Amino acid sequence: MRRLIYSIAIGCMVLFTAVSCEDMDDNYKEYLDNIPTYAPAVRNLRAVSPEPGQLTLMWDIVDATHLIQKMRIVVKKTATDIRTIDIPEVVNEYTVTDLELQGYEFEVFTIDGFGNLSIPVTETFTPIPGRE
Repeated sequence: MRRLIYSIAIGCMVLFTAVSCEDMDDNYKEYLDNIPTYAPAVRNLRAVSPEPGQLTLMWDIVDATHLIQKMRIVVKKTATDIRTIDIPEVVNEYTVTDLELQGYEFEVFTIDGFGNLSIPVTETFTPIPGRE
């Protein structure tokens, strides 16, 4: 008899727990419905060097949501020599000048209307023609 009572009690608790948690999904459902929170990252980052000491960075933008408002490029010469270039509009390419003839690491971000940065796209390029 005790075993039957325990089985019924456990069954009721499991049923109650499963039913009560279904309504909890409504609290965060809007975040699961493919609503992007941040601006999408650029794709296919590449570069060409038209002249020694210059690099023209190019990338593809896929922004069906139109969240992107601005761009940012971070140029890393060394771990401590870092330059940030803010672009106040959405562009597909940008020419970086005044570079020495060595490898640089570039990070390209998109920025939404609230100032949130996208995931960076990082590549290393050398500003010497023919060495892209």
